Order: sequence, then structure tokens, then C-alpha cells
Amino acid sequence: MIFIFHGEGTATSRNLLQDAITKHKLLGHEIRIIEGDKLVPADLESTLATASLFSTETLVIEGLLSRAKSRDKDACIKLLADYSGDKNIFLWDKKEITKPNLTKLAARAKISLSKAPTALFAFMESIEPGNAERALSLMHEVISGTEDIVVFTMLARQISYLIIIKTATSPKFSPWQMDKLRVQASKWSDKQLSNFLSELLKIDFAIKSGATKLSYTDHLDLLLTTLLR
Repeated sequence: MIFIFHGEGTATSRNLLQDAITKHKLLGHEIRIIEGDKLVPADLESTLATASLFSTETLVIEGLLSRAKSRDKDACIKLLADYSGDKNIFLWDKKEITKPNLTKLAARAKISLSKAPTALFAFMESIEPGNAERALSLMHEVISGTEDIVVFTMLARQISYLIIIKTATSPKFSPWQMDKLRVQASKWSDKQLSNFLSELLKIDFAIKSGATKLSYTDHLDLLLTTLLR
């Protein structure tokens, strides 16, 4: 059986995955965790074909369905879709998986989608000068149930949207989205938004390169306090 846990409510989906793993451990299953973003078809095929002599095996594959499109990804998904053995397979992704990827497995998979918390969208709309206190409060509310990297990524996307609204001749947003973004963008100068995005990119590089020991949450606390004061 294949179980898919996905969505931007990552804390919820991770807890659901962990609960499922715990239940399988209690049933005596052997748990094997696989990095899906690096998985190649030959390795997956070998893993699926190998039988455990002592217990049923449960495979936990993380990040396969949301990785960039490639032949390896498509081949791995096909192997899973065609698999008819006795292993249980858990697929976990921190993003909401697109319908085409889900459709390939939907016929034999149990799918659990964890939506992003409502407060996340309120947080995005709170990003404006003079609103530091509310924005920080909402950010910490969201991070209590969602990984901070997801919040950081969504914030970077929001700032990019505001830049597009102010600079593009025909931005591709729905009418309701354009209205909200225009109101929010009007509260920022082009220079402020450019600086905001630049600071976010610096934070991302510093964390990923190991140049800082602070978390995304720590950096956002400092950045929002400064830019939204």
C-alpha cells in the first residue's frame, strides 16, 4: 500500500507521517528512510525487489514527488505505480504535490493533504511598513505549525509578487489577487522592495552555506523588526 503525505502544513503532515511510522513499528515492520530527491531508478528497483527475511518492510521516501521533473523522477514514480509487492510505502513531501504527479499513483494510494494554516496568508498580507508587531506575531503563530523554511520561501515569493506588480506591464495574476497585491505594493517604494528581496537572498545564502548559525526564524525576527518598523 502507498500512503502520500503532502502539503504546506508541514508540521501536520510530518506528524501524520510519524504517527503512521510508529504504528508500523508496533506491528514489527522494519523502517527504511530514503532521500527521494536523490533517488535513481536502479536503486529503487533493487530496494523494491529485496525481501526482508525477518519482517515486513516499510519504505519512507521523502521529497520524490516534488523534485524537479526528470527521467529519473518519472521512472521512480512508474516503479512505485507498478509495484505489487508486500512492502508498505510512505511518500512525504513538504509541498503540495501537483495533480499530474498524484494521478500516476492515485489509483492505489491513500492521500493525505495538509493545507497551509490560514494565518500564513494573513502573515503575507501583513507585510507592510509600520506593521512589525502584527507581522511578527502572525509569523510565530504560523511557524508553530509549519517549518520556518516554508514561511521564508512564501515570504520571498510574496515580495517577488509585489515587485512584479509595481514593475510589470501586464502581471499574470487573477483580478482578486492583483487588487490585494496592488494595495500592499503601494505601501512600498521600488527601492524598499528590492532591498527586502536582496536581504532575503543574503539570509538564504548564509544559512545554506553555513556562514551563520542562526535559523530562518532568527533572521526573520531581525529583518522584519528592521524593515517593518
